[in-house]
Amino acid sequence: MILIDYLYYQLTNFYHQFEKDGTHKGSGIILTCSMLCWNLVFILAILDHYFGKNTLPSNKYFLIIYCLPIILMIGLRYWKFTSYNEIEERVQKFSKTKRTIADILLIIYVIISFPVFIIFCIYLGSLKYTF
Repeated sequence: MILIDYLYYQLTNFYHQFEKDGTHKGSGIILTCSMLCWNLVFILAILDHYFGKNTLPSNKYFLIIYCLPIILMIGLRYWKFTSYNEIEERVQKFSKTKRTIADILLIIYVIISFPVFIIFCIYLGSLKYTF
């Protein structure tokens, strides 16, 4: 099982605590897609800023076109091919050690992905819009 499946599983479990009407699976898909899209934008911003590759488009809404393949692949995977129940069965078969390692890797991934992305965007914004 890949880390993205485990990310989807844990995000869905998190939202299952708050959403009792069955929409937690959709929320898990949306958050999984957004994490991967943030990573893509982060990589493009690093390439654009430090290496001068001009990978970011001039219009910020064109980034949605860059993220569209990720959204389609993750959405199709979890709506059509791999269900939440299949992932849950695989996770239940994990040993305690393997589950702990997967949790640690997931926490590291989320800590690296989201806060570092926000801090980097604030840094780039402060460089671009100095008064």
